[in-house]
Formats: sequence, C-alpha cells, structure tokens
Amino acid sequence: MISSIDRITVAAIDLLSAKKTFDCFFNTSPSYEVIEENLGYKSLIYNFENIQFELLSTLDTKSNNELENFFNKNNIGGLYGFSLRAENKEFLDKALISPPINVKESIGNESLNFISGNLNQSENFKLSLNYYDAPLSRSKNISDLFALDHLVVTTNDGDKIVNLYKEKLGVRLALDQLVEEWGGRMLFFRTGHSTIEVIDNKAPGEDVFWGLAWKTKDIESTCERLSQNNINVSEVRKGRKKDTLVATVKFDEIKIPTLLVEHLNRA
Repeated sequence: MISSIDRITVAAIDLLSAKKTFDCFFNTSPSYEVIEENLGYKSLIYNFENIQFELLSTLDTKSNNELENFFNKNNIGGLYGFSLRAENKEFLDKALISPPINVKESIGNESLNFISGNLNQSENFKLSLNYYDAPLSRSKNISDLFALDHLVVTTNDGDKIVNLYKEKLGVRLALDQLVEEWGGRMLFFRTGHSTIEVIDNKAPGEDVFWGLAWKTKDIESTCERLSQNNINVSEVRKGRKKDTLVATVKFDEIKIPTLLVEHLNRA
C-alpha cells in the first residue's frame, strides 16, 4: 500500500536562483543538500509536516537524460513530478512494470539509500514509487507554510487515473463527482494527510502535473509577509471548500500555479 506522498520535485536550471525564490516563499532554508553521483543529480530538500519539497538540478560531472529532456521542453524549469512512498518492497515490486533502481543520495557525511521506480503515468511529468528501508528523520519545519494541502493533476481520462491510483496503488478515493459548471470530473485521492486532486477536463494530450496548494495557519499574515518580499500574491478570499480562506501566488521565474489555504475549523 501507499503510506503518503513522498516528495514533490521542481526542476531548476539555476539551483541557487530557485533556492532564493523558495527560501523567500517558505520563509526557511532547505533542511539538507543532496548529491546522487550515479544518477547525475543534485537537489535541495525542504521538510514539511506531510511531504518533502525538492529542488532538482543536474550535476556538472555527469549527464541525466531525463532531466535534460525536461529542460529542453521547459527551459525555465517547473513541476518535474512527485513520488509516493510504498509501505514495503513487495508492494513496490508488484506495482512497477519495469525494474526499480537503487538510489544512493549523499547528504553531508550521511547516505540515504532507497529503491525507486517510475509509474509511467505521463510523458509530461514523472510519477515515482519509493521504498525506504531506513528513511532519514526529518528536521522540524518552522515555516508558516507548514504542510501541503493538495496537488493538482489534469487528465482527459479519469477512469485511467482511478485504475492507477485506487485499484493499483490502493490510494483512497475520497471524492468522485461531475462538475456541471464546466462539464468535467473531479477526483480527490487522499493519503498521508494530503490530497491528490485530479481534474478530468477532457483536454487532449498527456496528463499534466498542474499546481500546488499549501496550508497556512494565518493566511493574512502569510500574504503580508510574501507581499513585503515582492512575491505576487492576491487578496484573501473565501475558498470553494467550506470554512477555508485562500489566496493565489504567482512566481515570476518558475511558473507553478500556487494556492495558499487556511482551514478555519482545524479542530
């Protein structure tokens, strides 16, 4: 079974520039830096209550064809993909079509070893399944953006997504409804205190990893902080979900549709 969303990954051509943007947005620094020599990548990891957020780039010393192909199509970087965490290796082996790879990430003097495989959902982003024998303990996050609320994926085949997420991976389908206003289908899959929101909009083409929504305990204060740091943030408004307030964030350099969410009834 799936225990949670593991990582959300943003590919960045200029890692230091992306770090500056997200340090400002999250109001905190990465918890650690990662080097993976064999696979040819380096990354910065920010910890949150229910996920890790990863800024990913290529190593100068070795090529990474997947990342380089992504940059060829998205020359400013962007949402590269996300991974799910498997509870055991037997489930990972059963869920994957192709053999998984061994990942060895160097983090200072420590090493994080895990097994990862591509679930091949779309050519537009990478959906991975990870299994950790002994994951690193997470340092405490001090950001006012403390957790992921949901991520958004668009598709033209909701039945395919239900088959993958619910039937194959065992992720709980919490909502499946037609939205008359725009004639589409909305699917909510919940795991590890976060939601994968899938919008079946019947648009042609492969599935797209579209955007992110972050939880804050005080949206007015967060929006004020972001505005003072010259981040483009909208006025606070009522959310579509009952007892929520939301605001929209627009990044100038990395185009990621982003929403802030405050849940007024957190009891």
